[in-house]
Amino acid sequence: MICFIPTKGRANTKTYKLFEQVNIKTYHFIEPQEYDQYDVPNKVNIQENDKGVSYVRNFMLNFAKENNHEWIIFCDDDVISFGIYNGKTIKKDAGIWFDILEKAKNLPFELVGINYTQHAWHEKKPYSVNSKFAEVCVLMNVKKINWQYNSNTKEDRDFQMQTIKNGYGVLRFNHYWFSCPNVGTNKGGLFNLYQSKKDVEWSKNITKAWHPFAKLVKKKERIDAKIDIKGYAKSLNKQIR
Repeated sequence: MICFIPTKGRANTKTYKLFEQVNIKTYHFIEPQEYDQYDVPNKVNIQENDKGVSYVRNFMLNFAKENNHEWIIFCDDDVISFGIYNGKTIKKDAGIWFDILEKAKNLPFELVGINYTQHAWHEKKPYSVNSKFAEVCVLMNVKKINWQYNSNTKEDRDFQMQTIKNGYGVLRFNHYWFSCPNVGTNKGGLFNLYQSKKDVEWSKNITKAWHPFAKLVKKKERIDAKIDIKGYAKSLNKQIR
C-alpha cells in the first residue's frame, strides 16, 4: 500500500512519518516553486504552480494510473494522528489502514474513508455507505476511477458525488478516525483562500452543480454548502446504509 500526500506551504510536514513508521511508502506532490524547500521522501514535481487542489488531485490520480497502482491513500499534509473508538477513543498508528484495506478490497466501493476524531464516538453504526462524506485521508481504488476532480468548487465533496454517480460510491468506517486542524485554520494549504472567503464561491458552485441535493447554509460567520449525499444516492438507486 502507498500513500500520496499533496503539500503546499508546509515544508515542515510530518504526516509522512505516521505512514513510514508502519512501512507504508509515501510520495509528496509539490509545486515546482516549493520543490527545493522540502526535505521529505519521494518528491514528485507537479509541473505547475498555484493551480489549486483539483489540479494536484488529478495529477495524483494520473500518476497512480501511469505507475499501475491500485489502492492508494490520499492524505492531507497536516494529519496528526490516527485511532479507533471502541467504547473509548484510542490512539493507534497508521497501521489501521492495513485493517481498512483488508475490509475494503473485497468490496466494490471506489472510495473508502474514516471519521474525524471528534465525531467517531457518537456514531451508532460502524460504517456508512453513500450517506456520509469521507475526506482528508481516504483510500481509493484508482483503477476503478475514470472521473476527475472539478475545479473552483469543494473538490473532495464534488468528487464523492461523482463517485456515487459514476461508480458504487463511498464507504466510511465511522469508528476509525484521524486528527487534524480545522479546515482553513492551519497556515499553508488552503489557508489563504479561506481567509479571502474563496470558500463562499466554492459553496455556491457546488450548490449549483448538485441542485436540488445541495443548498447554501450559514454556519456562524461562514457560508457553506449542505449536501444531501444520502438523498442523491437514493435518487440513483444506489446502495445506502
